[in-house]
Amino acid sequence: MNRNSVIAGQAGFSFAGFLFGQASRFGFNLLVARVLDPDALGTYALAVAVIQISEVLAIAGLDSGLLRFVSVNSCHPLRQRAVIGSALKTSIFFSLFVALLLLLFSGHIATLLNGSKLLQLTLCCYAAAIPFNVATMLYGHAIQGFNKLQPKIIATQVVSPLLLLIITLLFRYMVGQEAALFFPFGISAAIAFFWIRPYLSKISGVHPMDIVRASPDRSMMVYALPFMLVSLLSMMTHWLDIVMLGMLTDTATVGLYHPAARTAGLIRAVLLAFAGIAAPMIAALHTGRDNAEIGRIYKMVTRWILGLVVPPVILFMLLPEPVLGVFGTRFTAGSNALVLLTAASLLQVSFGLSSTLLAMTGYARLSLYNALGSIGMQAALNLLLIPRMGINGAALATLLVFFLLSTVRLVEVFILLKIHPFGKALWKPIVSGLFSAMLLMAARPWLLGLPVFVGFMVGALLVVSSYSALMLFLKLEQEEREIIFKFIPFINKETKR
Repeated sequence: MNRNSVIAGQAGFSFAGFLFGQASRFGFNLLVARVLDPDALGTYALAVAVIQISEVLAIAGLDSGLLRFVSVNSCHPLRQRAVIGSALKTSIFFSLFVALLLLLFSGHIATLLNGSKLLQLTLCCYAAAIPFNVATMLYGHAIQGFNKLQPKIIATQVVSPLLLLIITLLFRYMVGQEAALFFPFGISAAIAFFWIRPYLSKISGVHPMDIVRASPDRSMMVYALPFMLVSLLSMMTHWLDIVMLGMLTDTATVGLYHPAARTAGLIRAVLLAFAGIAAPMIAALHTGRDNAEIGRIYKMVTRWILGLVVPPVILFMLLPEPVLGVFGTRFTAGSNALVLLTAASLLQVSFGLSSTLLAMTGYARLSLYNALGSIGMQAALNLLLIPRMGINGAALATLLVFFLLSTVRLVEVFILLKIHPFGKALWKPIVSGLFSAMLLMAARPWLLGLPVFVGFMVGALLVVSSYSALMLFLKLEQEEREIIFKFIPFINKETKR
């Protein structure tokens, strides 16, 4: 199977998984917003921000290390198993240490974020999930190094978020409100780990005793630690608006902002889906110094990403009130923030593969400088804009940061690798998107007069149908036709008749 088919097939599964996971998390946030209140939703958002930043420290860049070292040592199975065992053993100690620190300092963190005792208790409960989440992520990355993305996607994007939603519902109506906030996070993380655990030995040949007997791998740690800093700064950038809103306002304001941030974040699932399967391929191609093929994949994947994200971008930017109205009428106050955050997500996903290229071609130090610059700029803009504009200030800061970061990364990739993402066929999703946007703008006054959920669904149907029709009218590229004929063979048979 050629690389187009592998990328499309794996990314299609990955995208479906990410979409399912994002929908489950979206449902969880919707549930919290509906049955609790903005303060509880803000408490959850701040707690998750702290936990995910802590998990990056516990992973210590070993996720990137596993992807690269497992791929590079594809012809040396013993070396692969040694690398995987070393990474997993190291992560066990790191994750337990980070969880303990979080338990000890939970009160200080809650005070810093203007949270109540509720936030401190939530942090303590969520800290128990760190070792399970870290292990699940590294097990998934180890398996992904063998170009098997499905177990990781199912564990992180299906099992964990779906269980979080279901268990929260059960606790809310059988135990109580606070129990529904405290306990489902850790329980779902533990079950996801035990689900993915058997797959590692099946695919890689690594058994529990290989992990116990593993010795530290200095070369992998040297490679991984810069990526820990990059990932840490990236995660802090991702959550900085939430954290600084907590520091400068209160948990209720964070709760009003979080639905807009979570909704715009749905778009990022497309980038994560494609980047996950493209990363080991790019690393292997770079080892063989095949820059021409890297450039082709860069253009093709960028076109596919943009083609998929255009419809939700149009919907979120032109109908923000019905979209957020699904959470409840009080959350429509974040409509302007949703427009700004959606524009930021569009920039991130359209040009975010540049970050993967830099990471997989050995430019760890440059990636670190990019991350340092972006988080410094975002912190300064948040300090400037949040006191003046509230949640809209946080959203505007995010947009400005991603605009600058996308530009810088594009220039770096072009200078260092002599490639860019702008193919000739990129005009097709752009033209189709403009047509759909004009159609939705014309229908907007009528859609706003409908009940919230009806207006949202009709608007979504209008955008998707008009965009898809025009994309088909403009004709698919050769790569897309190959993929369609590969996975839906009866179309090819009908075409030949």
